[in-house]
Amino acid sequence: MSYPLFEIASQFSINGTVENIEPFGNGHINDTFKISIKETGLSDYILQRKNHYVFKDIAGMMENIIRVTDHIRKKLESQGVGETDKKVITHIQTKTGEYFLKDVEGNYWAVFLFVEGSQSVEKIENPEHAFLAGKGFGHFQQQLADLPGKPLNETIVDFHNIEFRYRNFRKALEVNFQNRISLTQKEIDFVLEHEEEMHTLIRAHRNNEIPSRITHNDTKINNILFDKDGQILCVIDLDTVMPGLVHFDFGDAIRTAACTTEEDETDLDKITLDLEIYKSFARGFLDETKSFLTEKEIELLPHSAKFMTFIMGLRFLTDYLDGDVYYKIKHADHNIERARAQFRLVSEISKKENEMKTVIREIV
Repeated sequence: MSYPLFEIASQFSINGTVENIEPFGNGHINDTFKISIKETGLSDYILQRKNHYVFKDIAGMMENIIRVTDHIRKKLESQGVGETDKKVITHIQTKTGEYFLKDVEGNYWAVFLFVEGSQSVEKIENPEHAFLAGKGFGHFQQQLADLPGKPLNETIVDFHNIEFRYRNFRKALEVNFQNRISLTQKEIDFVLEHEEEMHTLIRAHRNNEIPSRITHNDTKINNILFDKDGQILCVIDLDTVMPGLVHFDFGDAIRTAACTTEEDETDLDKITLDLEIYKSFARGFLDETKSFLTEKEIELLPHSAKFMTFIMGLRFLTDYLDGDVYYKIKHADHNIERARAQFRLVSEISKKENEMKTVIREIV
């Protein structure tokens, strides 16, 4: 679909003459464009169409982003850090003073400064990358641990709520699209066998053993910007920032970074957890967070890797039983292949859980 990009950009308080607007990046949720400015010495910008089918509350999402980035910016300035526009995303207001624009077609748009000289890494290839990723996301937690005021808006309701995911799973069993239960009994049994264990985090939170924090909820390494020397600049893609448990960010990072294969690997024997990647990420993360995380939060970090892997497997299995209505698939068995890969990783994490706990104890 084509959009009147120049017209949309003209409604934001952009400094300089817009010379060109072209697609940018490889994100799957939003449509992203780079705005090139004609005048030398002026910053370029990023224009983004927010996916309001995924994010139902764009106003709440943007309020979260502005509160978070303003808080980080004030902290950086109070610490005497220079070039803050490279250390935190800077959103640009519309000419009427809003941080997003709703066009006549009902699309939502936001603009922020392009971080000049930045680069991203698509995949963690070695322990050094993992350590930096851990530090980046840990530092993000540290920067927001003292955010004042009311809680952030919950922009995707029940995103990591295991009770909600089990309810959806049981509804999908009733749907039983094309009698797929007959093809997935092993996976269904796996889900039911793990139900008690997978409520560990929600129980601890309800018992006030672990607190709510501000979580990023998409802790892939390509959501960290680095400078040309490989040093961390800032965490990006803040659309999913909202209240959560620190375990959501730590666990999902381990799920994606320390798994030895892609998430839809069909040769299950290839799937395991790379303990060196896990150890390096944990070291970087705890360097930034162990001063304020509670003892119970730290104790449950190894479990979080299993939890976040399991919940993804559960979501893939649920979608398969529902008839593949949520996730894009490449072929008819794609969702069940994803689920099997995630559940194998859960089993592999279980085998290494004692070692993972030892790693955490040694770090702290």
